[in-house]
Amino acid sequence: MNNKVVMLSLAVLILGILFVHERYAHHHQSLEKALIEGYVNIEEFGAKGNDDKDDSSAIQEAIDYGVKHKLGKVKVTGNQRFILRKGILLKQGIELELGKNTTIEVQGDFRVFEIMKNSSITNGVIEVSDQNFSSEVLYFDGEQRFWSWETTRIEGVNIINTSDKNMGTAIALVADQSNEFISFIDFLSLKIVGFRMGILIKAEVPVEKFNFVNGNRFTNLTFDDCVKCIVLDSSKSIPNEVSGNQFTDIQIQMSDDTEGVLHVSGSDNRFQGMIWDVETYASDTTVVKFSDQSMRNSVVTNVDKAYMVDQGDDNSYFPQTGSTYGSSFKQ
Repeated sequence: MNNKVVMLSLAVLILGILFVHERYAHHHQSLEKALIEGYVNIEEFGAKGNDDKDDSSAIQEAIDYGVKHKLGKVKVTGNQRFILRKGILLKQGIELELGKNTTIEVQGDFRVFEIMKNSSITNGVIEVSDQNFSSEVLYFDGEQRFWSWETTRIEGVNIINTSDKNMGTAIALVADQSNEFISFIDFLSLKIVGFRMGILIKAEVPVEKFNFVNGNRFTNLTFDDCVKCIVLDSSKSIPNEVSGNQFTDIQIQMSDDTEGVLHVSGSDNRFQGMIWDVETYASDTTVVKFSDQSMRNSVVTNVDKAYMVDQGDDNSYFPQTGSTYGSSFKQ
């Protein structure tokens, strides 16, 4: 064999060994640091803020690392901007914590975060800048079977579409197969701006048995410039049911693009909050609509009944004036 070929082969082998050793040493140091600090930082996996490189793989690797080594928190910190060009699976047992001024920028059209049960996101900004975006930012799949003993939670997150196209869905909770359910998740202090749909809660007709999205809490939410702010899509009851979800202390700012604020199917859902500038933007818009597949839902708001349509059964409107007395839409 030619000596040059032998020397070249040895050099490649040595470089490979050094690369593997360096990578092993880096991960070993990362684990030691994480064990001391109690969390995983995405920068340990190659993410760098404020550049034009894709940080998706680094964030997913940090999440996977946290799961493997039983570290429950992954941090994305600093007054920095990180880029996603592919979706992230937020796995069980992981809290993704962003700094309050940390931005994750979405470049492309894909489901941004699929949320598994017992995981959570706190703080930060998720910004969609791609004009072709038509997917979901936070997606909850009923296949996970979210229930009361899980710790799933979304808090303090700003979800903003800055593309000026009003496309995509900020948050989607979907049960689309038999025996799927999503219940008792807490959504706290969120801002949702510029989407086709702010929140979609949907239970599709199953092939057999049932599915439902019931009993979730949405507290202190702000919606701005969404085409449809809150959409609940189901039958009145089983086999596909959206019931008992509570929206409290919500603030909704309408715009020229707003086609409806609440579109509700299902039963026993509750809505309370302010809807701004209805007279300015709602001349040809039904602000609140209860479909023919709705019953026993109630809304407490400042909006006059003239901007509401009720095609269902026993739905109620309560003026937001401190009165304890409600009225049926059909009186």
